[in-house]
Amino acid sequence: MAAAYLAVAALSLLAPRLEGFDAKGRRSAEALRELLLFVRTYYPQAFIALFFTDAILLSAQAFGGYSHDALFAAADQAIFGFQPAREFYRALGSHPWVNEIMFGSYFLYFGFMVVAIWIPYAKGDRAEGERQMFAVASTVAVVFAWYVFFRVQGPKYWLPELKDAWYSGIRGGFFVHLFQNSLARTTLSGAAFPSTHVILTLTTLRLAYRNDRRFFALYIPVAILILCATVYIYAHWASDILGGALVALTLPPLFYRLHGRANRFAGRLGAGQGVRRQK
Repeated sequence: MAAAYLAVAALSLLAPRLEGFDAKGRRSAEALRELLLFVRTYYPQAFIALFFTDAILLSAQAFGGYSHDALFAAADQAIFGFQPAREFYRALGSHPWVNEIMFGSYFLYFGFMVVAIWIPYAKGDRAEGERQMFAVASTVAVVFAWYVFFRVQGPKYWLPELKDAWYSGIRGGFFVHLFQNSLARTTLSGAAFPSTHVILTLTTLRLAYRNDRRFFALYIPVAILILCATVYIYAHWASDILGGALVALTLPPLFYRLHGRANRFAGRLGAGQGVRRQK
């Protein structure tokens, strides 16, 4: 994994050197140039999973691994009068096709959040693609740092009956079995509030609206299913969803507007380094 991430980083550093590359009619060379420039724009996406894992591991160390789940369990109880995660767990055994839709939606999120911000690049607007990538990457950086110091495990780790039952015995199809054999066995406790699924799903939906209304229409039902799935598979407290929505409404638009300033600042840094090299 380390070698793969280093390779992505190396490609991202190499890509700017190809900005003025003249392919001289060679399709293979031009295709390589375009591929490297694409990597240059979107390489931060390759690191999201790594940093998410790091944030979880670090959260177990900060403050002795103290968890704030009791607060969120109480909040869900106060807001709804019951525990939504517990009620969904009780319904899991009744409807295999609903399980399949919900678990499938939870997996669709990964492709959903990655591909949407490629649309501007595909339409020839690389500057807009960079702006959107900056907004997403900056939001993720802030939220992952938050996870380290504000640990919330989620109901499947906190509520005893859910932790004991885990996901064994759930009926469904391909996606249910995929979850049981992969993600369900990994340790993802510590990054429940605010929900990254909610933050990036709503951010993606907003950007899809900006990029192409046709894609937005397709994304709406998928986004609704993803938001429901986060609680249905009891990965999150319902209040995690509210927190994720609040972050999605504030941080990504803020960073989107700050992209120009950040780009100019990076340019000044680069110019300063060039002066030092000349000296």
